[in-house]
Amino acid sequence: MPRSGRFRELDAGIPEERKALARALRSLMRVVGLSLRQTHAELERLDCGCDTSASALSDLLNARIHKPKREVIRALYELAETVARTGDASMPVTRGELEDLRAKACEPPAALCADCQRTVLPVPLAQGDRQHAEAQWPPALALLDMKQNRRAEDVAGVLRHVGVAGRPAEVAHAVTACRACGLGSEADVILRYAQTGRDRRHLAEIAYEFMRIKDNAMAQRALGMFLAM
Repeated sequence: MPRSGRFRELDAGIPEERKALARALRSLMRVVGLSLRQTHAELERLDCGCDTSASALSDLLNARIHKPKREVIRALYELAETVARTGDASMPVTRGELEDLRAKACEPPAALCADCQRTVLPVPLAQGDRQHAEAQWPPALALLDMKQNRRAEDVAGVLRHVGVAGRPAEVAHAVTACRACGLGSEADVILRYAQTGRDRRHLAEIAYEFMRIKDNAMAQRALGMFLAM
């Protein structure tokens, strides 16, 4: 187990979100200035209400835990904050920043398209008239979350993949769902990718799918793209 302030290199295969959280927690441990066993003992003494151990803390600091517990991270932060206040030191990370890092670390890793190696989201198959009528595309909510968390590269990868490689039905569902979620500019980007990366037959099929889900405004736009080619 490393001495206080010294940590092993993080494994290369660990997602960057978990690595970022681990680095922030390591910076808190440097403020605390105790070994892992001493830190665990101090957390127990303070009765922080977090269920952990020295080995679990080691796993947390080495980004081996897939879903880090909020209460453990909060307890570490409060311990570091107490030490920093006593020693008139500055905190390396804010409580809000740490919570954002934890939330991102708990997200499942985004999949990569085998062809373009860009981030894609799982797109469910359209099933029956009810799904067409409701124009459901659940990944729109994940896309909204990515945008709110400033994951611009992931957002761009999803939009490009859907616009260029998604089936016509997926394009129509994605555009309509994005507009319903307030992601109008993202919907426009998907259509621009579709217009520049597809042939006339695909554009006609996209227009047809818009008509099936009764999005007449977007159907007219897709037809305009088709006629412009």
